[in-house]
Amino acid sequence: MNSKVRSFGWLCGSVVFLALVYFAYDYLAKPARHAAMCKAYLGQLSLALRNYHDRHQRFPPAYTLGGDGTPWHSWRVYILPELGEQELYDAYRFDEPWNGPHNAELGSRMPAVFGFPGESHAKFLGVTGQYTAWPGTSSSRMREFHNGTSNTIMLVESADSEIKWLEPRDIPLEQATRRRTAATGPRLAGRYDRTEIVLADGATRSLSDSLQERILRLLLRTGPTGETKSAPPAAFPLRRDASSFAGTDVVPYTTAPLSPDRNCLYCATFRIAWDQLRKSPDLPVAVNPMPAIATELNREPFSLDNLDPGSFFAKAVDKADVAKMTEELQRRFPGAAGPSAPPADTHGEGRVLYAYLLKSLSFADAFDGNTGPFSFPSGSKTAPVASFGGSAVAQNQVHVQDYRTDEDFIIELKTQSERDVMLLAKIPAESTLQATMDKVLARVTSPNPQHKRFTLDYQESLLIPKLSFNILQRYKDLVGIEIVGSSYRKDGRPELIARAVQGTAFVLNERGAKLESTAEIETIVGEWGMDEPPPPEIRKFHFDRPFLVLLREQKSHEPYFALWLENTELMEPWTNSAKDSPSPP
Repeated sequence: MNSKVRSFGWLCGSVVFLALVYFAYDYLAKPARHAAMCKAYLGQLSLALRNYHDRHQRFPPAYTLGGDGTPWHSWRVYILPELGEQELYDAYRFDEPWNGPHNAELGSRMPAVFGFPGESHAKFLGVTGQYTAWPGTSSSRMREFHNGTSNTIMLVESADSEIKWLEPRDIPLEQATRRRTAATGPRLAGRYDRTEIVLADGATRSLSDSLQERILRLLLRTGPTGETKSAPPAAFPLRRDASSFAGTDVVPYTTAPLSPDRNCLYCATFRIAWDQLRKSPDLPVAVNPMPAIATELNREPFSLDNLDPGSFFAKAVDKADVAKMTEELQRRFPGAAGPSAPPADTHGEGRVLYAYLLKSLSFADAFDGNTGPFSFPSGSKTAPVASFGGSAVAQNQVHVQDYRTDEDFIIELKTQSERDVMLLAKIPAESTLQATMDKVLARVTSPNPQHKRFTLDYQESLLIPKLSFNILQRYKDLVGIEIVGSSYRKDGRPELIARAVQGTAFVLNERGAKLESTAEIETIVGEWGMDEPPPPEIRKFHFDRPFLVLLREQKSHEPYFALWLENTELMEPWTNSAKDSPSPP
């Protein structure tokens, strides 16, 4: 009996011991298994993001806005094709928000790579905010990661996230830096005592809870100097019709005359759209009647060699295919509005010719954006406008291309773009915009022989009015004319131009410049039925009278944007609160 009792006791003790060993092993192994799973998923997401970057020359934005100005679509939707989820991507509708009637039904189809097994919320998030890899509606590029891709966090683990995978929301920067101490989720925090992350170069790492906030903040930022680093302006004002700008001419070609006291704005997008009507690059578009605007547009096509292929989109399609064209545009430029032409059944058969251009040119270091009121002529008077400039911080970003006097000079503002050139020229105007641009480029090539100092000295000052506008121009002189000899004619019916519009939005401030322009030409087939002295010792570079803003790519002498400024209509007005408020992001 005693022997049986001892054997039973030994057996029970062995079972208890083995159970303790198992639970101890399981307790210790769980974090390792979890870390391995997180790294595998983060690696897949990182590869998808880098493939997206290779395809579009940029990462997707953290979110894009809908027509009501609120976030509609998350970056997670835009990378679905890179994850092998093309069918799910095609099922998603970009004309309604993420939680709209149709898209809400896709919420239960979250790809496993976005979360933990058995859970339905996204657990791998971006950290959003200015100077991060996810700057809101703007798209970041690897070349803008000044700390290097191996020192920039792309995605993080957020174990307590309750964000739905379609929801256009991630972790704000300030929330992320507080990590587990943040009051609410989502937080940058792992399920165990380490948090898994993936860097922009694809390497996965584990962050301990003891990591200093200062180091974490550096890893989350794309620039080495923190707050002094600049980001491109991202917000345009609301679009207004060109007719509401009484002192501005919006023109589709550079041969337009310059008129006293009037601004003159040109962007190449309408020429790009018009050129799609040509039967060949060398043949002009034959129209009847031939208005003056068509004659000027026919002078010479705009060579697309003047533009980075990653900065523009141009296409001509049947009206029935506008939706497909918009989807293609969205894949290349998430958030772009796309053509607004009516559907085919409204105006019958016809075409839509569309062009889109996007340029974000940020300064590596922000200029001083609170320089006080700046006087600029407006008609017979002067008006105070907001300005930016400074001296010390600007020295490495200003190249003086040519200088004769404080009233006659040309400078280049250096941006982080290696392809683009931004020239500002305070010079006497010629008779046309083209002649003025030619004069500027000639002086850049052959500057004043006595011009010897090409940098901004610390004693010298720079003041530039801030620019902010969003203009819709309707080219009414083209409406109703017939495209003669069009190959699109059907049953002998003529092809007529039904609509010709161009939108141009531009911001220039202390952080850089951003340009977004669209052009649409809509046609209809059938009957018409629609409605040299030596420079002084200390120079001043103050753009306090008419001047030219010129944007072109390095290897091209034909600009894609030009603006002659004669008045303050396109400038940000000075307000008393301006000195205490930063410029809009």
